[in-house]
Amino acid sequence: MKQSNRTLRYGLIGEKLGHSLSRPIHEAIFREMGIDADYRIIEIPREDFIPRTRELLSTLDGFNITIPYKQDVMPLLSAIDPAAAEIGAVNTVLCRGSFPCDTATGYNTDAAGFMGMLRHYGIDPAKGEYSYILGSGGTAKTVRASLRMMGADKVVTVSRHPEGEGQISYADFYEVFPQTGGTIVNASSAGMWPRKDEDNVCAIHPSRVDEMMKYALGVADVVYNPPHTFLTQAAERAGVPWCTGLYMLVAQAVEAEKLWLKRDIPDDLIEKIMREVEI
Repeated sequence: MKQSNRTLRYGLIGEKLGHSLSRPIHEAIFREMGIDADYRIIEIPREDFIPRTRELLSTLDGFNITIPYKQDVMPLLSAIDPAAAEIGAVNTVLCRGSFPCDTATGYNTDAAGFMGMLRHYGIDPAKGEYSYILGSGGTAKTVRASLRMMGADKVVTVSRHPEGEGQISYADFYEVFPQTGGTIVNASSAGMWPRKDEDNVCAIHPSRVDEMMKYALGVADVVYNPPHTFLTQAAERAGVPWCTGLYMLVAQAVEAEKLWLKRDIPDDLIEKIMREVEI
């Protein structure tokens, strides 16, 4: 069993984390729950990912994973939660057994965070026949599974490099979306601070975004910094329900803490922490 009289150690791993709000969010949860724990931000270059992650598996009680390692971490773990395995991406690892860790299980708390965010902001993907995901990385896998769980009928991934069934190019998206309409979810990093050049300010080309909003039933952007993105500003102009990713970020952190601490955490803590870490 893990020692009960030491400071618990957690963290976030990713390639570039200068923008991350994870540390103040988790510190706020620890403070509210009266937990003696430390949360660190750990940037790992791609070439160091495997040896560095294996080291962390033996020195931390658990950790979160973000871009671009949500799929890469999976082969390094002892077990994968069935829901995370079905999604195909892991964002939370729980180390079990004696300390240092002797087993590590991967989970996906992003799905619960994403679904909670859409419900909180009144975006219902089951309202229309189609939902479109912008981006095809690990986050897109989570979004696809979540939309399905919320009753979305037809979910289409829009990619710069479409591969296989269920994926289309942006050129195709511009052609078909005015005919189908539906919910739009940006699951890419386009628009994330400090990206300001035209190619990265929005997954939808800036010259097309207002036109696409005419047919949108709801717009969700997983980007949380800035708190109002180029995409969601267009949605607001068109009177379309919208949200950005801060609620999802806090909600998935709360879900991760439930796994790590094996304790219930009240949902009203999400909005309280959002106010504390507001950008």
